[in-house]
Amino acid sequence: MMSIVAKLRYAGFVAMAAMFAQSVSAACLDDAVVEILVAGYPTTPVTGIPADLSLDDAYCTQEKYVALLRQSLGAPVGYKVGFTGKVTQERFGIPNPAMGVLFEPMFIANGGSIARDFGHRAIIEPDLMVVVKDEGVMGAATELEVAAHLSSVHPFMELAAIQFAKGEKPTGPGIVALNMVATRMVMGPGAPVEATPAFVQAMADMETIFTDETGAVIQAASGSALLGNPLRVVLWLVEEMKRRHETLQAGDRLSLGSVGKLFPLMESGKTYTYTLTGLPGGPIATSVRIN
Repeated sequence: MMSIVAKLRYAGFVAMAAMFAQSVSAACLDDAVVEILVAGYPTTPVTGIPADLSLDDAYCTQEKYVALLRQSLGAPVGYKVGFTGKVTQERFGIPNPAMGVLFEPMFIANGGSIARDFGHRAIIEPDLMVVVKDEGVMGAATELEVAAHLSSVHPFMELAAIQFAKGEKPTGPGIVALNMVATRMVMGPGAPVEATPAFVQAMADMETIFTDETGAVIQAASGSALLGNPLRVVLWLVEEMKRRHETLQAGDRLSLGSVGKLFPLMESGKTYTYTLTGLPGGPIATSVRIN
C-alpha cells in the first residue's frame, strides 16, 4: 500500500476532489482527507474543499488538522486571528473574525530570509502581534483591561501559503479549515504595553508602514484597521476562547490580523520592512528577505 506522501506524488492531489465529495451538503472533513491535507502542507495545491463548508465544520476540520500538525511542530505557542479587517472580510466572504493556532517552527528570525517558493500561492501580509502577560486577560471586558494583561506589541509579518489550487476560490471557511493558512512569520522587537487610556488610543492611531528594499512605501495603514482598535481583536479572541472552554496563558503570541492587503510573493531578491510608528518609545520594525 502506498504511503500518503507517495499518493500525493503519484496523484498530484487530483483525487482529493472525489474524497471531498462526501455528500450533497458539506460536513466536517473526514480523517483521511485531513491526513492528506497535512501531508501536503504547505507546498501542495489543495482542491475540492466544499464551497458550502460551514464555519462549524471548518473548525471541526481545523481541530483535526492542528492535532496532526502538533505531531511534527510541537505544542502551540499562540493563536492567529484573521478576517479582522474589512479588506480581508470582503475578499474571502466572511463577516466576522476567525482563529487558528501558531507553532514555534513557523517563526523565522527577524531580518532573516525565506525562499519565495516556501509554499503554494505564497503571500506576505503586514500584521500585528501582542504577547500575553498573564491569564487575567481572560477577564478583560474593555480595551484598557486588555492592555493591563499584555506585555508587548510587535511589528509582525505573516508569510502564508494560501495553497488553494489554480481555479479554486479560497473561501473564509476553507481557510479556517486549513488552520488559517498559518505557515511562516517574522516578529520584530516589542514595545511595552501600557495600561493607560493614552496607550489604548495610540494603538488605534499608530501608523503601520510596509516598504520594500528601495524604501518605497507599498502600504500605509493605521492600527484602527483592525476592528477599530487592535485591542478589540484580543477581546474577540477572549470570548472565542471562553466559548471553547480554553484559556490564554502568559507568553502566548497573538497575531491580530492583516492591517490591509495581502501581497503575492512574485519576485526573489526582495527585502520587505514593516514599521510601527506612534507608540511610546519610537518606531519599531521587522524585516525579511525573499530569496
